[in-house]
Amino acid sequence: MTKTILFLFVFYLSSIGNAQTNKEIDIDKLTSDFIKNLQSRKIDTICVYENYCVGSVKIYDASQFENNIFCAEDFPNDPVYIFWIEKGRKYFTKISICAEYVESLNDDNIFWHMYFPNNDIIEKEEIKPFQYKTSSKEIYTIIIDHSCHQNLKFLIGNQIIEKRFDFFNLKKEENVKVNINYNHNIHLISKELIDILKKTTSEAEKNNIFKKIKSR
Repeated sequence: MTKTILFLFVFYLSSIGNAQTNKEIDIDKLTSDFIKNLQSRKIDTICVYENYCVGSVKIYDASQFENNIFCAEDFPNDPVYIFWIEKGRKYFTKISICAEYVESLNDDNIFWHMYFPNNDIIEKEEIKPFQYKTSSKEIYTIIIDHSCHQNLKFLIGNQIIEKRFDFFNLKKEENVKVNINYNHNIHLISKELIDILKKTTSEAEKNNIFKKIKSR
């Protein structure tokens, strides 16, 4: 017998410092418009990557305020990263409600080299929820509403493949409850892909790869 338990938590969003954000700009529309622009350029190999948390405390580097480069793009929207292939070259950029950024070369990224040989497998992969067994061998599913997420969306020709990862489902255990789907989830090829993209985008942010063209 399988049962589902839904844990609901009240959460708050906090920040340190003054935040600048344009509430009239929608991150989903910006992303959609950018993808349409790519497609108008006859680009048909695109990946959209999101990494965000629901309910969290955000702390920012004070130097960002001092240098006037701070923008609270994750209040309420985290940035979105888009990867694509154009005329054999690999590119990526950042979509933000705060600014427009350049399109940067990304030829060294192994992401696409892993995706193409495994796209049929990735399409069929299932990310399973956090489940645990009781002593009576009943299986329970735990769902929470304040987790972090990483989402992938592939637009390859006319094909669309989406993979949505809830970090909670990738945990090995929670309050002595062991996740029976842990090994399955962490060994998915799509999980390897999000790890690569997380590292790629984190290093790009750290190295200031995304050069701002203009503020929105």
